[in-house]
Amino acid sequence: MRAASLLAMLPRWLAVCLGLFGAQALAGYASVPDGYVLLGIETSNRYLVAGGARFYIPPAQHSLYSGATTVALPQATIDSYTQIPQEGTLIRQKGTAAIYVVVGQAFWWIPSPTELDYWDDWRMVNDIPNSDWRAPFYNYSYNVLVQERSTSQIYLWVAGAKYPVTTSADLDYFGGLSNVKVVPLGTLASTTYEPWCGANLRERSSSTVYNLGWINSSSTYMWKTVTANPAHSAVPDGALAPVPLFSTSSGNLACIW
Repeated sequence: MRAASLLAMLPRWLAVCLGLFGAQALAGYASVPDGYVLLGIETSNRYLVAGGARFYIPPAQHSLYSGATTVALPQATIDSYTQIPQEGTLIRQKGTAAIYVVVGQAFWWIPSPTELDYWDDWRMVNDIPNSDWRAPFYNYSYNVLVQERSTSQIYLWVAGAKYPVTTSADLDYFGGLSNVKVVPLGTLASTTYEPWCGANLRERSSSTVYNLGWINSSSTYMWKTVTANPAHSAVPDGALAPVPLFSTSSGNLACIW
């Protein structure tokens, strides 16, 4: 249920007030409130502010935000603002129904009205432009411990894949219980142990780095091959065991054909 107390409203109220007075507490966030449009003085580029981050508005969609307050700034100033919204920001691409919440520098689908009721407590849903807004989130090296709300299983999320954390040694290695982020219940249902193609991963206790990819365009599952390139991230011990090993003597794994 949505909290209705003044105390529950204070964090959001303070954030809005800071934005109105141009006093962002965290460097890199936009100095105007959510819902405003930033206009590049030299370029005429337009960006929607959501969660303190900038979202590019393609020219064909300028009219969709014609009623928003516009703030003209040097393009360099706009470019200095982050493209990753603040924790807890709710976003929805215009013209679509799916709503996501930003947690731990990643976006998580809110799969049900029950979950939305939990996550939208005193937060507005930001209708962001229909553009390539996901690109800034694709950071192969970023990892985070996550746990779906009201469940006990903890996962390491990295490069679009989830790996169960089953030992205290792994939990401690990746940051400990205090660094576990809660995400919507059900949001990990379609996430597997297969990362984004091209990820270089190693198991925590091993120095062997594997590149993960596809044999050909008709492959139905990923393969791994030993690589001399540095790892984007470590994963829990045993996490890569289900991925079959591909010999480089047979060719190279690929992501695009």
